[in-house]
Amino acid sequence: MNDLDYRKLLWRARRGMWELDQLLVPYCEEVIPGLSTDSQDSFARLLQEEDADLLNWFSLESSPEDNELKSAILAILSWKRNSQGIN
Repeated sequence: MNDLDYRKLLWRARRGMWELDQLLVPYCEEVIPGLSTDSQDSFARLLQEEDADLLNWFSLESSPEDNELKSAILAILSWKRNSQGIN
């Protein structure tokens, strides 16, 4: 991922909803640069979804039908738990 694409992705991670910003922006800053192109693409696809859906998915109230998006969400939640020392 080139620098311009990364900066665009980081901009899209800023949702304007505090709960999502606290999750997506740090993940984008800390994890995305080291991921495979496929995982980066999955994250980019995830950011195309509506905020209400993202909030429901990250709070585990529902889950997307798309397995690729499910995997991305679980990876982000796992990263968050590990970064906070939560088991």
